[in-house]
Amino acid sequence: MNISWWLLLLTAGPVPFILSLCYFWSWITSYLTYLVTSPPPTTYDYIVAGAGSAGCVVAGRLAEAGHHVLLIEAGGPSPSLAHVPGLVGFLQNSPLDWAYRTEVQEHASLGAGGVSSWPRGKVLGGSSMLNYMLYMRGNSRDYDEWRDMGLEGWGYDDVLPYFKKSENFESDIENKHIYHGVGAELTVTKDNWKEPITDIYLQAGEELGFKVGDINGELQDGGFTPSHVTMTKGYRTGTFKAFAEKFVGSNLEVLTYSHVNKVVLEDKRAVGVELSRFGNTKLYRARQEIILCAGTVGSPQILMLSGIGDKDHLREVGVEPVHHLPEVGQNLQDHLILPINIDFQDGLGFDPLAALYPSTLQEYLTGGGPLTSSGGCGGLAHVHTEVNTDPRPDIQYHLAGLSLATDQGFVLFKNWGMLPESWPWYAGHTDKTSGMVIPTLSRPASRGFIKLRSSNPADHPIIQPNYLTVQKDMDTLLSAVNLTLRLIETDAMKAVGAQLWGSDPFCDHLGFKSAAYWECYIKHFVTTVYHPVGTCAMGLVLD
Repeated sequence: MNISWWLLLLTAGPVPFILSLCYFWSWITSYLTYLVTSPPPTTYDYIVAGAGSAGCVVAGRLAEAGHHVLLIEAGGPSPSLAHVPGLVGFLQNSPLDWAYRTEVQEHASLGAGGVSSWPRGKVLGGSSMLNYMLYMRGNSRDYDEWRDMGLEGWGYDDVLPYFKKSENFESDIENKHIYHGVGAELTVTKDNWKEPITDIYLQAGEELGFKVGDINGELQDGGFTPSHVTMTKGYRTGTFKAFAEKFVGSNLEVLTYSHVNKVVLEDKRAVGVELSRFGNTKLYRARQEIILCAGTVGSPQILMLSGIGDKDHLREVGVEPVHHLPEVGQNLQDHLILPINIDFQDGLGFDPLAALYPSTLQEYLTGGGPLTSSGGCGGLAHVHTEVNTDPRPDIQYHLAGLSLATDQGFVLFKNWGMLPESWPWYAGHTDKTSGMVIPTLSRPASRGFIKLRSSNPADHPIIQPNYLTVQKDMDTLLSAVNLTLRLIETDAMKAVGAQLWGSDPFCDHLGFKSAAYWECYIKHFVTTVYHPVGTCAMGLVLD
């Protein structure tokens, strides 16, 4: 163990303890307040279940329109440390995280035992308080496709005004007035701290013929960009503080540490929710609507616990069916990432010891410096692989100035759940400056599902993503590997000494860089990038 390891222990060691201490102090004060204050009303115009990325926006907009709203959250307030962007890695597996795990996969994440960690926010602001703050809207054709499926009001021209309505884009950018808003609740910038390697990644993209600009705007069909991030003066905002907090005490009531057990139905009409809070079960009713915003995992779980889902599955776990809707929890989709590791010149990557430098604190107090890094991901790109037949890009790049070796195994290696036998491979690079070029599967063909594990609302559901069960996904990632190798071999990357890591311990026997090697590598190192969707249909549903 070298001096860097001991300094990292000094820096990183206390953070999980401080986060846990903040959480439990908040829980205790909330519980004492619950004991000595009058209970809130039990009837509202609207009830929003889940104070996450969507729920806080919905609750805030409804309160702004004059409605009385109850916003329910299983977690509590976000501690101050959670708003420091550079500490993002510490938030996973903390009390702020639901810390879901997938079922064991046959074809993916084998280097982690076939299991992917699925962090989801259990805190006001939800996963907007755990994510890497990257602001990415998606492709205009996605929205037009929804419109053409019959979802009136969901075309790109319909949703763009709402993106602009919610946005305060601070940076200078080409055609800003066309694609971006200013002065609204959610501040977005591209001017936070970027690791110096980011500029090299962008130059490499240009060398391959890509433009550098706004991939949330005119380059959404292909291009590179410095990451757009949701920060205000170096501070992670989160959707609760951006959209909902200002209405608390007027039209908005917030119940923290409250676990929604089910939706209460009368003659198949949703009239309220049952929740557990501090050991007691309560019923809250809505005059207008119940809005489930518990996410891709939580919303179908609540529906099924309420008796809405596949009747045979519900009976299997002891839930009495109320309405047979077999697609609830089906159609699960997720973006997969494939980290491809490289070393490069010192001084260009993420410095894990930066928090120890007095200059870092001074810079952060003015809204800048390394602590405003979005977890080391300074660049993004949309690209087409050679196998893509869709006009929309099939790969998104995350261009990172760090690797799982950068922090000596203290945080990222554990977050990704890698098997111990892989650590020597990473350990060989802890004394070097390293990064990751990370192709992301933008349009996965594989589909999975969410099912109940039991009738107990406290039990995590079954999460079966079925990663890489459709060959098209493997073919796309193999093609992305070829493009990534070309990117690493550009003159821009060679000029900073960029070098691909050698063969990993799981696939070394197959011949480094062979087709069989890369297929094995994909199966072992591909993992989630925390973007599950699809388990609750929107729009026209035959119910």
